[in-house]
Amino acid sequence: MKTMVVFIATVSVLTLTVVFITSLHPLNLSHSAPQPSLVASTISPVQHQSKVYLPFIVNSPRTVGWYQLAANPQRTGYTPIRVEGPFRFRWIWNGPAGGGNAGPAVDHLDLPKAVQPVIGEGFVFVGHSDGIVRAIRVDNGTLAWSRSVGGKVLGTVAYHPGLRRIFVGSTNGRIYSLRASDGTIMNSYDIGGPIEMSPLLVDDVIYVGSIIDKGRNNGEGTSGRLVSLNATDLSLRWSFNPGAGILASPAYTARNGGMIIIATEDKTVRAIRVSDGSQVWRRSVNAGRDPQRQWTAFPDTYPAVAETQGVVIIRSYFLWQRTWAPDRDQTDTLEEIRAFLTQQPEYQSFFVLDLATGQPRYVAPVLGGGIGNNDDYYSTPPQAVIRQLDDGSEVAYVTWRSSQACLSPTNCDSREEGAVGEMDLSTGNIRFIDVDKNGWQWRMPVDELGSMTMAGDALFYSHWMAMAGVKITDRSPSRGDSASNPILTTKLVGVTNTLMPGTCDQLSSAQHYCGTRHEDPGRGNLLDPGFYIYFYTTQVYDLFFTPPVFGPAIDENGVLYWKSVDGAIIALAPQRATLP
Repeated sequence: MKTMVVFIATVSVLTLTVVFITSLHPLNLSHSAPQPSLVASTISPVQHQSKVYLPFIVNSPRTVGWYQLAANPQRTGYTPIRVEGPFRFRWIWNGPAGGGNAGPAVDHLDLPKAVQPVIGEGFVFVGHSDGIVRAIRVDNGTLAWSRSVGGKVLGTVAYHPGLRRIFVGSTNGRIYSLRASDGTIMNSYDIGGPIEMSPLLVDDVIYVGSIIDKGRNNGEGTSGRLVSLNATDLSLRWSFNPGAGILASPAYTARNGGMIIIATEDKTVRAIRVSDGSQVWRRSVNAGRDPQRQWTAFPDTYPAVAETQGVVIIRSYFLWQRTWAPDRDQTDTLEEIRAFLTQQPEYQSFFVLDLATGQPRYVAPVLGGGIGNNDDYYSTPPQAVIRQLDDGSEVAYVTWRSSQACLSPTNCDSREEGAVGEMDLSTGNIRFIDVDKNGWQWRMPVDELGSMTMAGDALFYSHWMAMAGVKITDRSPSRGDSASNPILTTKLVGVTNTLMPGTCDQLSSAQHYCGTRHEDPGRGNLLDPGFYIYFYTTQVYDLFFTPPVFGPAIDENGVLYWKSVDGAIIALAPQRATLP
């Protein structure tokens, strides 16, 4: 057996302790979900549970922290932290009554769908439509403080580790700066209209936009502005008026001296100089309008920037009725999908734009989909994850459609074409990834496509019924050209929203874990051994259905925070987390 030195950071005392691991266990290379590490539940505070494995080089959490929507200013949804299973249960917040095997508590909060957990200062921060920002302790999942800012908080907050502040926008038109340690309001600024987006933090500057008259003239009559504010005191640096409302959250690129990328409700994408707020370029893109949510074109989305490749990915709203085209004989190959989208651009909802000019680089072979029901998608299709590889190049991880992904030749319509792929951003070509689709907690019919986030080579997927994670093990150039020869993965972790009594033969209530393969009653879905949030006679995801729009957040210790469809947040810690 080998001996390895590992450093453990203890959050409460901010010291480093050296321990010795006497043996290294090999990774589970089978395609079955790993068993959890059975440690004491952290519903009640236990001191040793604030210790997490970190590499020695983690002395600058700025590079790996999940401090705002999609982790960073480029909104990549990616952190370089490498995590290894099995995962351990830590806690659940806003979940079952009493924290044990039960249904929702009476004071349950169905958090808005565009809220993603943000981690900093030893807390998990979330806003809510009741206008209250809450801080949850990372070590035990208990509420540390709450602060009312008024209006509704519908987006994700941003945390500044240097100033030790969080920034939150409200529909009352103000953005607030709160002291992270106790929620004290330090400053606020009225931007002149409701804020529904998530603020963008770039160094010591905050960018946030407004939308006025949402739904007016079937979505064509909105207005709003983007403001740039000094994070220290929220004083105004500049203001930009695009002539339309801004609902999508903005992203940042360092290209051209620094630009903010915004998608506005007149179906255009714009690049704005960070220095003075002047417009660099403007590009119109195809977008549907959500008929059940005030005719919005970019609800619950954001641009995703690939700095090295010099592109930004834009997702726009996709109409449900367009899910059923083209026929399966036109989705066998990338060339067929591209030809269809080129000939019928009204079906396009995935755009790869050049950061310098705004020009499309190519027609991306990505057909629309998302989480929807009854002739309606609840939000914009899931955004891509941007990953920088070891050689410095970038790829995107996407949900997409291909008839090759159908599990049965006799049951292969548009709904069964859901797939996960790795996109070459220089060409737009996509390689298939094996995620054991629909065989466990990774559910992905085209009208149930969830969002993804990523830590190192681990890809996490958020569905309305469950969450799942896989580790990419073989992405060699010879793989991925077909569904029968995909990029290979192993399963890391699975979580289901509701476990019903009588469905699990090996139940660990303290760990919220089912150790056997089990069924989701009423739907007939088979699930792998994994964690659960509720133990209840009714499916809780049907009681509080606010579909997850964003994937789970991952902090600098590799701890996973998943906001389920009902608003509960579960925290799971990896066996080990390291930086490359």
